[in-house]
Amino acid sequence: MDSNTMQKLARFKIMARRLGGFNVDIFRMAQEPSHAREMLQRAQEVESENLILLAMELYEALGLLEEKQPRLSSKQAEVNPKDGPKDGGDKERSRYVFGARG
Repeated sequence: MDSNTMQKLARFKIMARRLGGFNVDIFRMAQEPSHAREMLQRAQEVESENLILLAMELYEALGLLEEKQPRLSSKQAEVNPKDGPKDGGDKERSRYVFGARG
């Protein structure tokens, strides 16, 4: 864990106690993703923009955000990079042999 994440955890512990009224075990948060999610969700219920932003940063820093694969449009889904374009564009590329100075 990098020092930036440790600083965020320390700030989160202090802010959660001051603003949210609940204690946070930062060592347990660092080791148990389920506990970290629970604490970060509790922080989101507190009406403090700073605490909510810090919780969002910790979600990312602790690797709790799942990155979703971008959806392909129907045109992108039809073209398979291994197959190449369906319009015969490979013929044009196969004739190209040398560069501009070649």
